Amino acid sequence: MSKLLEVRNISKYYTHKDGWLPGRRICALEPLSFSLERGETLAIMGETGSGKSTIAKIIAGAEKPSSGELFINGQALDKMADQQRCRYVRMIFQDSLRSLNPQITVGKQLLEPLLFNHDGRSLEERKKRVFETLRKVGLLPEHYHFYPHMLSSGQQQRVCIARAIVLEPQIIVADEAFAALDPSIRAQIINLILDLQQDMGISFIFVTHSPEIVKHVSDKILIMHRGKMIEFGTTQALITDPQESLTATLLQADNNYKVPLHSTTKE
Repeated sequence: MSKLLEVRNISKYYTHKDGWLPGRRICALEPLSFSLERGETLAIMGETGSGKSTIAKIIAGAEKPSSGELFINGQALDKMADQQRCRYVRMIFQDSLRSLNPQITVGKQLLEPLLFNHDGRSLEERKKRVFETLRKVGLLPEHYHFYPHMLSSGQQQRVCIARAIVLEPQIIVADEAFAALDPSIRAQIINLILDLQQDMGISFIFVTHSPEIVKHVSDKILIMHRGKMIEFGTTQALITDPQESLTATLLQADNNYKVPLHSTTKE
């Protein structure tokens, strides 16, 4: 594997104004550094409000860091124009229906990233790419003409995945992308992502609370607590010999559901 993403001392602070009083600086993320290798999957875990979603949004470009730098293939990711950055990193959100435009068909929503990216393809070439992407995520050609409300929750999430991979990015960030799904649908979607990773060589960053999913899909785990990274290492090392009690607690497989995942478990 070769180093793909480098996160160097990124932090995030917000200023909270309370009427006429001076703004109060709030730390959402203390400076942290880590790297992601090509083809790897990183799981980010932590309690609610620990800063894990802030990391995801900064990497995906939805938030700007207060300090620090991000590099992909040695290039400064946080200094790229949006059109360039979206070729490298895409994001999948938790609420698939809310992240889709209810007034636009699936086909047009998949065409939008290609049009925004100015990739030089003709409209017919772009449509062909959209149909190929629909097939990759297990949808049918006729779904091109569907509106989001006409799809099941699993199909909606497949559309979100299709929108993320249509530009063939190198990294996909998934922020609690499976939490709202029925367990059986969740398993299908996770297995789909594992297949896409094998097929396309994409690196994934998962923000999740599920130890079962983490143990099944991740190569590395990053543990957050109150905006601070308290532990980072390989999945095997953190499962067998956690150095922090919070890590051991988060990785206890005491789930309310069991996911019938297929046999591509990472070891």
